[in-house]
Amino acid sequence: YRLLLISSEYVVSSDAVNRQIEELGAALKSFHPQGMLIGEAPCTKDLIECTDHDFTVVSLISILAIFLIIALVLRSWTLPVILVAVIEFAIFLNLCIPYYTKVQLPFVASILISTIQLGATVDYAILMTTRYKQGRLEGRDRVGAVSGAVASSAQSILVSGMGFFAATIGVGLYANVDIISSMCSLIARGALCSVLVVLFVLPSLLLALDKVIVPTTRDLRKLAMKG
Repeated sequence: YRLLLISSEYVVSSDAVNRQIEELGAALKSFHPQGMLIGEAPCTKDLIECTDHDFTVVSLISILAIFLIIALVLRSWTLPVILVAVIEFAIFLNLCIPYYTKVQLPFVASILISTIQLGATVDYAILMTTRYKQGRLEGRDRVGAVSGAVASSAQSILVSGMGFFAATIGVGLYANVDIISSMCSLIARGALCSVLVVLFVLPSLLLALDKVIVPTTRDLRKLAMKG
């Protein structure tokens, strides 16, 4: 066996060191097909590649679990799709900000933030949707039901979201450990993203999809029959 030590000036898990690992691996295989690259940077690269698969699996399981819970509670097949899509959109907004600001995140950030933000902030969407259903059952039209839902739930959503933000932003700003700081900053920003999306996007979806929601929701079917 032969051992060759190579020092790199690139940061671990950066795009530059990953390209370097690929070039070194190709060169190594050309000389010895059974050769292996070991060390912090190659191991981190392998973890990132494994994480991509894990992220997909974890996201699907989380979405399916939340979908089933909402479907059982709200007795609807369309509302779970709308609510999960709204929060997933908020997660997308949260994760795209570091991309466009060129901020590097720990490779586990995508898995953790997707599950935490989905589980912790889907309640905002459920609250507004419940108030919307209540308004429709009381005989209001779709505009009145959505307006009443926003008016009655906005304050609770804002208080909960801002409390979630305040509880995590301090750690994100002052923590010395990079992964802790990054995760808490993501969670804090995710709370704001979810609040904004629920307050401004969800009401529009409920208003636009009311004709689809009513016949596919058990408690509201009688409204469709009357119509």
